[in-house]
Amino acid sequence: MEQIRRSLTVRLALALLIPALLLGAAMAVDRIAARRALVAVDRRSRTAGLLLGASFRRELEKFRLTAVALAGDGDARLALAANDPARLAALSRKLESLSARTGAANIYLLDRRGVTVAASNWRRADSFLGNDYAYRAYFRQAMRHGQAQQFALGTQSGRPGLYMTNAVTAGGRPIGIMVVKVEFTALEAEWRRTAATAFVTDRRGIILVTTNPAWRFTTIRPLPPDERAAVRRSLAYGAVPLALNPMVATRQIAAADAAERAPYVETVEPVGGGWRVHILAPTAPAITAAVSVGRAILAAVVVTSAALLLLWRHRRRLAAARAEAAEEARIGLLREQLVQASKLATLGQITAGVAHEINQPVAAIAAYAHNARAFLDRDDRAGAADAVERIGGLAQRIGLITRELRGFSRRASGVLEPVAVAEAIDGVQLLLRDRLRRADALLDVRLPAIPIRVMAERVRLEQVLVNLVQNALDAGGRTVTIAVRPGETRAEIAVSDDGPGLTPAGRASLFQPFSTTKADGLGLGLVICRDIVAGFGGTLDARDPPTGAEFAFSLELVP
Repeated sequence: MEQIRRSLTVRLALALLIPALLLGAAMAVDRIAARRALVAVDRRSRTAGLLLGASFRRELEKFRLTAVALAGDGDARLALAANDPARLAALSRKLESLSARTGAANIYLLDRRGVTVAASNWRRADSFLGNDYAYRAYFRQAMRHGQAQQFALGTQSGRPGLYMTNAVTAGGRPIGIMVVKVEFTALEAEWRRTAATAFVTDRRGIILVTTNPAWRFTTIRPLPPDERAAVRRSLAYGAVPLALNPMVATRQIAAADAAERAPYVETVEPVGGGWRVHILAPTAPAITAAVSVGRAILAAVVVTSAALLLLWRHRRRLAAARAEAAEEARIGLLREQLVQASKLATLGQITAGVAHEINQPVAAIAAYAHNARAFLDRDDRAGAADAVERIGGLAQRIGLITRELRGFSRRASGVLEPVAVAEAIDGVQLLLRDRLRRADALLDVRLPAIPIRVMAERVRLEQVLVNLVQNALDAGGRTVTIAVRPGETRAEIAVSDDGPGLTPAGRASLFQPFSTTKADGLGLGLVICRDIVAGFGGTLDARDPPTGAEFAFSLELVP
């Protein structure tokens, strides 16, 4: 009787303890997954902020230099000094051509009274010729300090833009002001195409450039009465109320490390002059996905454990053996999914670099396309043909990069076949080219004179090499070497670096899952690499060279 009572007590305790443990585990998994998702969102947002900030700075610098160059142009100085209608008309035609070539909204010249005497829009009905802009802050400041810039609404067009001005001088005194107006419509459209929610604020926190037009001239902080009055006096923004941005007002924006969770993570990138680029990344999709994955893994662990326990208690040896075989199959599937997830994670790390590799030929294609049109306008068919041929070469380069990305992201077939080692290493170099350039590191590839092939899967072989090279770069290696040494029946592939090498503690736990020295690592990279190499019929080993670290494995040679 006492034994029955004790058994019932134990069962009741388990019935209460197990749900509590599961609930606690689920809550812990949710917190960890949400935090990791926020870190990942913040990392991607920071990368986007750097890219958008750089593009915005380039845009400003291009037009700032345009204003400086035109102000120093002798044609503008002579036209102002002579006040000759013919010279001013010729200058208007010149400014019209420059406006079309540079993409400036308008370029115009004001005399010392602030009256427009030459303008790129001289042909249009809304021409600035004869207009008096002496009341504009950019005119007064440029006359006083030599240069200025002001973001404002156009008095005739009503379109917002940045006015960059530079004084035209003679004898050390300003005789006029050259004005370049920049409208950011194309830049905003480009940012919208990247699916980024972004905006630019001035030193007062007023939103000037934005992917959401409804946010323009709202603020990211309440404006004090004196600042609001100063903005009103400048006549820059018309009658807009300069209200607090609704996202800020409803506390939908927070930094990634903020104590409270918000619907959007904000990254801020300064671009000079008190202006800042803001990137807003939604948190809900990433957190939902991360929590779902975490719960699925927890559920898989719980279900698998429960199934194994029931099979151990209630099945005969044969049934247990069959269940064990089925469990191995499921574990193999999970391992395959883990390998694919690791590969996609690696792909995510190098996407920004590959995007940079693609952006360069895309920019070059745009330039050559512009040149080709110019050549055709001049009936220079040879020049146009050369530009088109160069566009074709750049398109092939982009195709090579995207083909490598698609191949790397595909799920492996599981079938071993002859793989050219040199081609696999070429894929690694293509994927990691930008990472190596940013780390100022060198990838030294040492191949035998005769091309060799090994039994493997190219995608998985590339994954192993990419992980090993990235580990070497993360450890501080400046020169990473991939050496291929063929033998009689097998070929050895070794990845070494000139970094600090492995510590005794690190070497002891090298291939243990979830053991890592990286702040954002899971400690599964080398474990997955070892499993992939084992699937090829090899063994991944860590050697102890005099300097740095070295990992090597051998694969079967194919005649």
